[in-house]
Order: sequence, then C-alpha cells, then structure tokens
Amino acid sequence: MKLLIAPILLTPILLISTLLNYNIAYGNISGSKSSYQYDPQQKLTPTPQNYHPFYIYYIGRHGSRYISKAKPETITSQILEKAHQQNQLTPLGKNLREQLNKIIKLNQNKYGQLTDLGKDDIQHIAQRMLKQYPTIFQQKEIAIISTTSQRTIDSAEAFLKPFRAIYPNAKIIQQPENEQVLLRFFDYSPAYKKYKTSQPIKNAIQTLQEAPLTKKTVQHVIERLFNSSFINQLNNETNLKSVDQVTATEFVIALFKIYQETLSFSNEKLEQNQINLGDLFTFTEKRWLSTVITAKNYLQIGPAFDENGIQIRIAAPLLRDIILSSDNDIYHNQIDANLHFAHAETISPLATLMEIKGTNKTTDFIENYHKYWQAERIIPMAANIQLIFYRNRDNSKPILVKLLLNEREIKLPIQTNHYPYYDWSLFKKFYLTKLDNLGLTPKKNAKDWLIHLN
Repeated sequence: MKLLIAPILLTPILLISTLLNYNIAYGNISGSKSSYQYDPQQKLTPTPQNYHPFYIYYIGRHGSRYISKAKPETITSQILEKAHQQNQLTPLGKNLREQLNKIIKLNQNKYGQLTDLGKDDIQHIAQRMLKQYPTIFQQKEIAIISTTSQRTIDSAEAFLKPFRAIYPNAKIIQQPENEQVLLRFFDYSPAYKKYKTSQPIKNAIQTLQEAPLTKKTVQHVIERLFNSSFINQLNNETNLKSVDQVTATEFVIALFKIYQETLSFSNEKLEQNQINLGDLFTFTEKRWLSTVITAKNYLQIGPAFDENGIQIRIAAPLLRDIILSSDNDIYHNQIDANLHFAHAETISPLATLMEIKGTNKTTDFIENYHKYWQAERIIPMAANIQLIFYRNRDNSKPILVKLLLNEREIKLPIQTNHYPYYDWSLFKKFYLTKLDNLGLTPKKNAKDWLIHLN
C-alpha cells in the first residue's frame, strides 16, 4: 500500500508563509455539507444534429440531511453548559447556548435523515431530468438501486416522485448488506480501511489543525463566547462527562461542524427557529475552518497526494458497471434509465477515477488542496454524475455520451471533435483499458478484487 509522506515533510517556515498568503476567495464555506446549488441560467450545449437522448445512467448522493452524529453537539453543549454554570458566557455565548438547544431539539430522533430541503433538491433534479430529456422516458422501465442507508432509500423515493405517473410500478432495489460492492465498495477493501486511518493521513489533518491560522481563528472565536478565566480552562484542555478532554480547537471545530450542518435546513426553518450561527465567525474564519474540516474528504475520498491511490482505485467496480450495464441496456433497449443512490464516498472516488476535470488534481502540501479540489462543487448534498446517451436517426452513426457532474457539462480525458459529446466506443475503450490496467477485467469477481487490492 502506498502511504502519503508529503505532510510529514512540511517545514514550519513554508507552512507559515503559505498560510499568511491564504487566498480567502476559495470555494464555499460548508464543503461536502453544502446544500445542492443549481444555476437556472446555465446553458447546455445543443444536441448534435439528428441526435436525440435515449438512455441515462445516474449515480447520486443522498440529499441534505440532519446532522449524522451527535458528537459535535455533545462536545459543544457540554462546554457551553460548563461555562454557563460558572457564569463565564459572554452575551454572544449565551445566545449560542439558546440556539444550540433549539438545534438539538430539531435533530432529536432524526440523525442522518433527510431534511425537507434535501427531499426538495432531489425532486428538483428529477423534474429537470424529465423536462430536459423527454425522449428518454418511453415508459419501458427504470432500474433503481440504493444502499441500505435510510437516507439513500428516501432520496431514491423522493427522486421517483415526479416519475410515478410514468412508472407507477417502479421499485427501489436495495443491495444486500454483505453485497454492496457496487455502491459501498469502500467497505470491502482491507487496504483502504488501513489507508483511512494511517499515520500520514492523521499527520496531514493534524498539520491543518495545528496551523498558525487555525490557532488564531480558534482564539478569536472563544474570546467572543467566553470570559477570560474560562478561556484559560479551554486552552489547557477541559474535562467533560462523556469526553475525556476537549481542547479549544476541538470545541471550535465541533461548533463549526454544527454551523455547516444547519445549512442543510431550509431558510424558512432557520428563520422560524431564529437560528443563525454564521454570525459567530468572520468570512475569513469560515473559509479557513471549512478548509481544515474538509481536508479529511480530500485525503480519504479525493485524490490527496496520489490520484491513483487506493482511495480512488476502489471505485473500479462501479466504473465497470457503468460500462457493462450501459452497453447491455443500450443493446437490449428495455430500460430507459439506470438510477443509483449512494454517498459522497461513492461519488468522489468515481469522479477522480474517471479523471473528470476538477476532481483529480493532487497537491504536495495539504494546506494548498482547496486551490485544486472543492468539495462543494464535487460532492455537495445530492451530488450526482449523469451519463446521457444519444442516438442518431441514422443507425450507422456512432452513439454519443455526455457526462454531467452536478448537472454541469464536464470535460473528460478522451478525444472528441464535438465536446461535450463523446463517441461511446472511444469512451468505452478508454475506461476498459484503465480497468484492465487495474486488474479488474469484465469477468472478475469485484468483491474478491476489492479484498485483495493493495
């Protein structure tokens, strides 16, 4: 297994210099927790003359969800309660405590479930698909597969809602828990599990958490929330009931994660409950804290320091299914669409493996990654990869395919004279060659391949 060594080689002088020149113009403030953004003004390239869309292969992430785990709430609320008991909260700290109690009530018994915004975003994607590609949906059949996670099942159901009039008998098939190699391939590779928790990954994350800009940001945030004597307690680690020790940095990161999660609620829900954690941070602080938190995505499911690393190669079974299933469905002409509902951990490695522009650039220094890889553009909530297939009236003409990432036309490393449309035979050849080089041939068992991958 190839381990990352670049983060260990950072010198303090280089790190400080880079952070002082940090460009606050990068991306969004919520990384992979960003709600789905669609620009209604964007224009798609006209379909080539005499061609029409006839089939679609879709892989989508679940929609915006409630906070997935209670740990950030636990850390933040216990720190705030401890400060409250000691009368050490500033007016802003008291307001945060009230807001956090509301957020905890909103999340109660709903951890990981779709929010109303999440369901709406998924339905809107489906509605646009029906409107933009009417010639695809001929009432034949649609194949729908989801993981066993409730939020992906609910996302599939939300997606199906606009389709029900056309496909009243459509059913969602869930892959069995022990056979989810297509959409949860990351669960089947021992080498990948080892990579995720390897020391170089931990070192890279620690590099950002201990960076001068992080320390400066943390200090500014806690000074807004607590009086000086409690700040001294935080800076010297604070003991909690359910957590052994919490540092000031861990508290601020947990608080910012909760802020990111609140962006999965609709504006109406936030206004109704008078929730606005955005005022706790300056714009620059939001950018940097998002970069610190999202680095874990870049390292574990993005290109990191090796675009052909184990964290990317594990997506090969899904790429193979795109090729083989699409070829089969095109040939038999019995299915209008093949729809899959999964997770960010599914979408990101696949996008990098396919060398989709903007998803596969590596960096030598972890603090620079956001210049090349923006989670909010690649794996926001409801992220999706769509392959739209086009047929010519003249059957002697080649089938064309266009790839969309989050409904935006994307460039692929395949030669074409009519971008963003690619000859399916060339598309197939390019990726089958790549799969062959990875050792995953069409007839090889994907589960066995993942287990022995290194």
